[in-house]
Amino acid sequence: MPRAVTFDLDGTLYDAARARWPILWAAFPRWRSLRVGRAVREELRARAFASGAALRDEEARLVGERLDVAPALARARLDAVFDGDVVRALSRVGPRPEARAALERLAAAGVMLGVVSDRRIAAKLAALGLDDLPWRVTISADELGALKPAPAPFLAACAGLGVAPIEAAHVGDRADTDEAGARAAGMRALVLGRDGDLMQICTALMGAA
Repeated sequence: MPRAVTFDLDGTLYDAARARWPILWAAFPRWRSLRVGRAVREELRARAFASGAALRDEEARLVGERLDVAPALARARLDAVFDGDVVRALSRVGPRPEARAALERLAAAGVMLGVVSDRRIAAKLAALGLDDLPWRVTISADELGALKPAPAPFLAACAGLGVAPIEAAHVGDRADTDEAGARAAGMRALVLGRDGDLMQICTALMGAA
């Protein structure tokens, strides 16, 4: 059994398919900002940044170019969508039905919990009603300046948890970001499929040698 398990947030702690329409509905007045912001974030995964501020500045610049607005206005629109619209939608969607029980089971077994995600971790955990769980570390690209699949966020999580990567596992919903990044960092990685169940994955982790 690993000493620590980190989790992706979007699409892992909540069901992305179930959240799709509530998010689109909530962000409808700013749907272009949502679409362009997501596309730019995916493009930035291949680049390295000196800091979270540098990543956010480049994101705002690229989004601004595509929306034909100044970077400052692009930043304001991105914040309105991802800090406002998306978070409000998640408060209505809620977590995966089995998420709390699965996470509590791991914690009760002495496994340390963490989150490795792109952005807005605290607000999203609160919206999902999972912020009261014993999260030992939360690592976001917006703070670190490194997007998955870079190994840096996973290594930072292990350092914050005080474990070697080989002693930790990561659970996510994307093979190209979660699995690739965790494995590059030396962690075990498990990918939650479309019909995946967090309880099954956590049970498997607890039974691992």
